[in-house]
Amino acid sequence: MTRSLIAAALLLSAFAAPAFAATGDFKMDVKFSRASLATPEGASSEYAKIRNQVAQRCADAQLGSNKMNFTRDLQIETCTDRTLSPAVRDIANPNLTAVHKAAEG
Repeated sequence: MTRSLIAAALLLSAFAAPAFAATGDFKMDVKFSRASLATPEGASSEYAKIRNQVAQRCADAQLGSNKMNFTRDLQIETCTDRTLSPAVRDIANPNLTAVHKAAEG
């Protein structure tokens, strides 16, 4: 019983510790076309580009910090989600905000 609890605790810590490392704040510039944000279709296209930029930055941040590949994708997704919302808020475009809210479900 004790061994299974210790094993479970170690397994959980393997998942939890790297996830906390992925939550660090960082600043980045994203490139987008303000003119494209004028339409919902353009905003959707720009949102995909912005999300890809953020995801790439999060992936780059995880390369050196995580040797456990089984948690890397989860860390990148968590980082992307936490970074994308403030980016959309800072851009402050109603069409982009609507696309973001729809994507969040």
